[in-house]
Amino acid sequence: MASGMRITPLEDWIAGKLGVTGKPVELMERLRIRQLELLNATLAHAARHSPFYRRRLGDCRPLVSLSGLADLPFTTSADLSEQGLQMLAVSQGEIKRIVTLRSSGTTGQAKRVYFTRSDLEYTKAFFRCGMSRMLQPGQRVLVLLPGELPDSAGRLLADALQQQGISCHVAGLVSDPGAIAALLVEEPFDCVVGIPVQVLGVVRHPLAAEVPTHRIGSVFLTSDYVPSALVGEIRRVWGCPAVNHYGMTELGLTCGVECHALDGYHLREPDLYFEVVDPVSGAALRAGETGEVVVTTLTRLGMPLIRYRTGDLARFMAEPCPCGSVLPRLGKVQGRLAARVDLGGLLKPCMSDLDEALFSLRGLLNFRAVLTMLDTDRSTLQLMIETLPGAERRTRDHVDRRLPTIPALRAAVAAGRLVLQPTVLADAPLSVSATVKRIIEQPQKENANLETAC
Repeated sequence: MASGMRITPLEDWIAGKLGVTGKPVELMERLRIRQLELLNATLAHAARHSPFYRRRLGDCRPLVSLSGLADLPFTTSADLSEQGLQMLAVSQGEIKRIVTLRSSGTTGQAKRVYFTRSDLEYTKAFFRCGMSRMLQPGQRVLVLLPGELPDSAGRLLADALQQQGISCHVAGLVSDPGAIAALLVEEPFDCVVGIPVQVLGVVRHPLAAEVPTHRIGSVFLTSDYVPSALVGEIRRVWGCPAVNHYGMTELGLTCGVECHALDGYHLREPDLYFEVVDPVSGAALRAGETGEVVVTTLTRLGMPLIRYRTGDLARFMAEPCPCGSVLPRLGKVQGRLAARVDLGGLLKPCMSDLDEALFSLRGLLNFRAVLTMLDTDRSTLQLMIETLPGAERRTRDHVDRRLPTIPALRAAVAAGRLVLQPTVLADAPLSVSATVKRIIEQPQKENANLETAC
């Protein structure tokens, strides 16, 4: 364990659930045994009560090991869209929350995800645990997530933390970064929770620099890719760590969270079982190998998901966490399969490539990237950018100079597959969704499977 670093609270939380007080190796053994018990209970529940899984699983016998899960078929985003209520494993009267997810395209069929009261309580329990090392009773949190509806992401978080004596001001999505920055100046908040690009807009507003350094103790970022530049900007302006939270609506909003080491997610393992597989073959990958994250719910009643292909790209981390925990970690999500644009061969740039290269430009607040096909072999890429007032032309020029230096784009240009168009300025703030990730848009294609948690 690194000197002075506190171990993730998930270790005590899981140990408490399992009644383990002994050595770390015992914790992992008991965790895997418990996961197998829960997995077999989930398979039985799904096969008995869900028409979709009854057809899919048939007379599936109890598994004798977790590795046996690899023999079962995947569940996909298309299954959610097409099967809908067939995937329910309880009566509709037991459903307390329905979330509708739409793709970024115009013709994709919406997905609906169903939660019972107990499903939502499991989510709240993880919220409490995941943030417990950063917060103490009596502290205040500014939540920049949707909170208008009962059991929406912001409201669930507020309800969860209230049970620990922590109060939340749920401000909703950010429509006026200056107003949020002014609120942070006027009122003491110990923590901020929000969507990465929206928090960037707040922290880069001139008023944000008037927030006393270190008054905000931590910032939790969720719902989309977190560029390194944003983490550095939060540290520079507010003097606090930016904690990356991994979530997905289909999996109950929350899947894992970083500890003080800020080096990979500790996972919600009492409720979810994680795999990383080859996106093409579906074969399991070893720790350190990047592939698609596949998750099975272990405690979900309303809509259990068995081997759900998330579309997220990440790897299990082989090295131990600096915090000293024995729990496995998932490395930072590197983007989504569906968010990569195919320019032929290995030329597959994605939005995270652009995020990492461009958000270090201090005047940049947000951008859209649109890929348009010229013919079968060539496409154009054009960015529309939102900047700080007064930094429009300078930032646009910086973006135009930096784009050709991004390796994935430089290779595509050199291969004659891509033409970079001059960047344009947005004439209004660019929209941000709490449920759809930012991507390189392709108007001639339907962009599916891009929803995320909020």
